[in-house]
Amino acid sequence: MLGPEHVGRRVVVRVGLADPAPGRRYRDVTGELVAAGDVWRVRTRTGDVDVSPGTVVAARVVPPKPVPFSEIVATERLLAQTWPATETAALGGWLLRAASGFTNRANSVLALTAPEGGVDAAVAAVVDWYEARGLVPKFSMAGPVTRRLDDELAARGWTYEMETVVMVKALKDTRYDGEAVVTDAPSAAFLAQTDRGAASTAPRVFGSGLGRAYAEIWRDGALAARGRGAVAGDLLAVTSIGTVPEYRRRGLGTEILAALEAWGAEADAARAALQVEADNAPAIAMYERLGYAERYRYGYRVMP
Repeated sequence: MLGPEHVGRRVVVRVGLADPAPGRRYRDVTGELVAAGDVWRVRTRTGDVDVSPGTVVAARVVPPKPVPFSEIVATERLLAQTWPATETAALGGWLLRAASGFTNRANSVLALTAPEGGVDAAVAAVVDWYEARGLVPKFSMAGPVTRRLDDELAARGWTYEMETVVMVKALKDTRYDGEAVVTDAPSAAFLAQTDRGAASTAPRVFGSGLGRAYAEIWRDGALAARGRGAVAGDLLAVTSIGTVPEYRRRGLGTEILAALEAWGAEADAARAALQVEADNAPAIAMYERLGYAERYRYGYRVMP
């Protein structure tokens, strides 16, 4: 049977009918389980359906519907806007990105379309471009959208690294009145915790001003927890959430996330996206409890 641990998952629930018609004893309800207590609530295409557990004949989790390619492409393009490289170049429909090695996303090719002139010539141009900048050539592989290119690169010996889960949540009725303070520029302490030694590059990638938000919680004169939000189109991208060790397990990360969600909703974002490494099961489980669901995965193909 289903329980609170299945909230956020796609389910099918078979319900016994109180007054069955001839030949029709059950009704199947399929959708996202949004509540599982004294009443189960299933969000279907036509609206929410409340089910009494006592009427349930059978219930199970089912695989999610395949995410449309158009959604993945649109989300990847918006994520690219929220995490801009310091240098870019167009190669047909591909976007080459570089930022002095600061983060994989800002130093990889966004290849969402078939290359012009064939794969051989396009990959050779990519290799030349990155090697001219002292960077290892790398492609961002957006799940099923880039499967054909992924197979091509795998056959050439390019290694696959850092599988990452993109988790999305609808933003609605989002408000926040906690202790996190949101500003439009990162503090020096924020940068010190997140710049990965790239003190001159990180602020340019993070950005400031319109469309950027930095949530911080300070304790005893020190930055205890922080996170970054950036809006592009209808999407709030949440990144750089972290809590210093001595303040972990106190809910500060959840506070930061709630503050950024509220800011994003006020900035007219309809959905929020997080990117979590696939092997970080505790973080994935936590974000699922907070209403996020996996939409797709990406990783990187790196030249050997």
